[in-house]
Amino acid sequence: MTNLSVYDKAVQLQNRARQIAAGAVGEKEAARVLSRTKELRGALAELRNQVELGRTLADLGAADEPDLTGVDTARTAFERKARNGLPSDTVFNTARRKVQEITVRLKSENSEAWSSWAAAQIAELPLARIPMLSAGEREAARGREKELRQAAATKSLSKADITLFTGTYTILAESLHDKSDPPNELLTLLERLEKRPSPTLRDITDDDIALLRQFEMDLHITLQRTGA
Repeated sequence: MTNLSVYDKAVQLQNRARQIAAGAVGEKEAARVLSRTKELRGALAELRNQVELGRTLADLGAADEPDLTGVDTARTAFERKARNGLPSDTVFNTARRKVQEITVRLKSENSEAWSSWAAAQIAELPLARIPMLSAGEREAARGREKELRQAAATKSLSKADITLFTGTYTILAESLHDKSDPPNELLTLLERLEKRPSPTLRDITDDDIALLRQFEMDLHITLQRTGA
């Protein structure tokens, strides 16, 4: 066994210390890149969700195909800056910010397209026929109408909202399809009741009240006392 001098041992110790230090730096760099990558992947997942929503809306005829030109630009810039080694935090953060900006834009476009389309779909339903359904059917139809309006007004659209809306819409449309329109006297009375200022109880006849009760519209009419 070769005897090592104190100097040789010191050199070996120094070299080992450098190896350990270099390994520590490598681990720290790897941890940094992993953390930034997770953040970027999270932003991309949100973007993918909005792209899928946009394509679903396009299939319904509610919107055009999502515009993804900004994504290609951001990807190209990221790849160019990452060619010479691991990307810096600035490069990662810039890419993530660009992805988030595109996501916000698509979310706004999807929400606007959905709101307009869903409102138009509801407007096409012959909801005035609901009073012509049987008691049980009327209750179910009004429940479905409420679900449609809630789904149409959602501020955080999801594919589940679209599926719920389209399924509920189909059921409600079918239930009203072969029903006749309500009598003109009922429509005229409801129009009178919706006018402002509202009519007083003196303005409503017994026949009016009987007509409302016949179609269970009295459940949706409230009375309010005015004056002393």
